[in-house]
Amino acid sequence: MNASKPLSMDSSFPMEIEGKYRVGDDERLRGRLREAHAASQGLESHCDTYLRHPSRDFRVTDEALRLRNLNGNVFITYKGPRLEGALKIRPELEVPLARETYEPWLRIWKSLGFEVVATVKKTRESFRVIGLHSPVTVTIDRVEGIGTFAEVERVVDSEKELVTARQDIEAVATRLGLDTVEKQSYLSMFLEQNR
Repeated sequence: MNASKPLSMDSSFPMEIEGKYRVGDDERLRGRLREAHAASQGLESHCDTYLRHPSRDFRVTDEALRLRNLNGNVFITYKGPRLEGALKIRPELEVPLARETYEPWLRIWKSLGFEVVATVKKTRESFRVIGLHSPVTVTIDRVEGIGTFAEVERVVDSEKELVTARQDIEAVATRLGLDTVEKQSYLSMFLEQNR
């Protein structure tokens, strides 16, 4: 693969399909999740550091590289360019790293010429909800300095699953009363807030 070209949607990467919504009343949302018989997946603390490539502008290529510290578990995530539409659809590959290695990995990336763009911190409460075809993940995210959001998402392995994934996400969002769509990423909102 040519290292200077971003991945296309026909790559072998899994694809994340996600609807993001602003939440005014998270207790009301929790009530609707109970009515939908959502299964709680627990509470997580995320510290997400986004990195800038030394010779490729991710704002132009619509990519992201993120180092995540999740309760001591460390992940590196690549997000590819998005497809147009109301839902965010993009290739995503997340790889677990050894526990408690966030700082050493950050030093390695910086040594390779990557720069820190921003660090976004959030508390995430996750639920599993049955959609029309398959379960989806619903999260309530409290993002420091930005606000509270809900994400409804599925990860699929092929473009063939995109239609049913969209249907599942839209059906669950409607059932939960989520209608204020937020198209910006947490990183974009964070950078806008901290200009």
